[in-house]
Amino acid sequence: MRVAFGKIKITPPGGVIGKPLAGYSPVPRCTGILDDIYAHGILIESCTLGNIRKMTLLISLDFLKIPLLVSSYIKNKVHEAHFDIKPAQVLIHATHTHKSMDMGGEFVYPGGFLSVLKSIMFGAYHSDDKYKVWIARRMVKLVDNLKRALEPAKIGWGKELIEAPIMLNRRHPTRYSKSRLGVISFKKQQGDKLIGVIVNYAMHPTTLSAGITKLSADYPGRIVHKIEQLIGRKGCAAFFTGACGDLNPITTCGTDFELLEKERQRVYGQKGNYSNTKQLGYFLGEQAYRIASEIPTDSYLDEVDIKVFSEVFSVPMLDYKEHRPVVEWIKKRAIHLVKRLFLLRVALLLAEGEEPNFPGFAIKHDGRNIRLYSMVQYIHVSATNGESHPEFSIAGIPGELFEDIARDITREAPTGVGNTFVFENANDWIGYLFPIHEYLHAGGYEPMPSFSPLGGKLVREAMLRLMAYIRNGITTFS
Repeated sequence: MRVAFGKIKITPPGGVIGKPLAGYSPVPRCTGILDDIYAHGILIESCTLGNIRKMTLLISLDFLKIPLLVSSYIKNKVHEAHFDIKPAQVLIHATHTHKSMDMGGEFVYPGGFLSVLKSIMFGAYHSDDKYKVWIARRMVKLVDNLKRALEPAKIGWGKELIEAPIMLNRRHPTRYSKSRLGVISFKKQQGDKLIGVIVNYAMHPTTLSAGITKLSADYPGRIVHKIEQLIGRKGCAAFFTGACGDLNPITTCGTDFELLEKERQRVYGQKGNYSNTKQLGYFLGEQAYRIASEIPTDSYLDEVDIKVFSEVFSVPMLDYKEHRPVVEWIKKRAIHLVKRLFLLRVALLLAEGEEPNFPGFAIKHDGRNIRLYSMVQYIHVSATNGESHPEFSIAGIPGELFEDIARDITREAPTGVGNTFVFENANDWIGYLFPIHEYLHAGGYEPMPSFSPLGGKLVREAMLRLMAYIRNGITTFS
């Protein structure tokens, strides 16, 4: 096995002043830079069926999200330049920082709620397509660099529950939710020197409050920076956000969870600043480095078999109509009907005249039947180590996954909870992915920006179905 880590700056080359920042409403204009944004890449050359070498590419981008047609465009451009890297063997992830550039068109027009509605209808026609094309070219250059840097390696992995009170479930503070910090570590094949570390943790990258108007990768960028300092080399780490659809950082709301259960606005209205970003990022970076360093030497493997599976699924533009409290039912029906009968209709009518280059959603429609198409991805990594057969997997999810569904997925995964890493916002973003019971009974703003309240249910079903096919050996892989 050979591996290479690297990074490339993706801060807009023409400057950021005045550009809309994606993540919050009202949509602010950027006034400066706290830290640059990057694409981090990991290229793994592995062996399958005894002697067939193949490439697996993981890319993490410091963006709020990445639409399916943008990620597909990047994959195709990489494949055109590097024929041995197939699009099916690439995972492209957005870390979900709320202080970066808009890639989906929903944050084109600065301003409040009406500006967001305008962006949903017209944003795909006025977003910065030149920047997206430039990003694709940068990814080709990143892969050029990675291929030149490939070196013999061995791989180890581990997870550890973070007990420190640094995050909470914003909808259910008294759940006392905690996330596992996951690490996939690569060392030189000879010796114990670290080549690079993949870090996975479930917590929204929102340490910076809505009032801060400067570009930043948020805490994921500080995790990477800290690991680079500890290893002593730039470009040796990458962060992939876990299932944090309902998990927020604790910056200024405190840890009185009983109070926060009653006064949720204390959570939503936190006033975190860059000091909080660095504090949380550096803490997690140090913990990730420690976990990587403590993986036993005999747990590292110098050859693995990597199989990449995927499944395309669709989500209908439908509401869930079971009984719920009347006031909440009226509110949710109104939101759904505005999106279905007005916002999407206008966008689809415009698309019939001139299709945008990079629409935020991959939608097909036939009269009243409107469907979004997306994909889930499952990467299975296995090896033989003496009499044992160690394995782990990565579940790529196209949106902001709630912790309940993530728990179901990891429990059902062929590799089990301890050896399954969830990467949300992988290859696409279709909205918040919540269980139906959260939609019916818990309220919240999450259904508004999401394509359909059925998204979470159907993503869960698609991933569980794919894993069942894998377990039973009735699906193909790349």
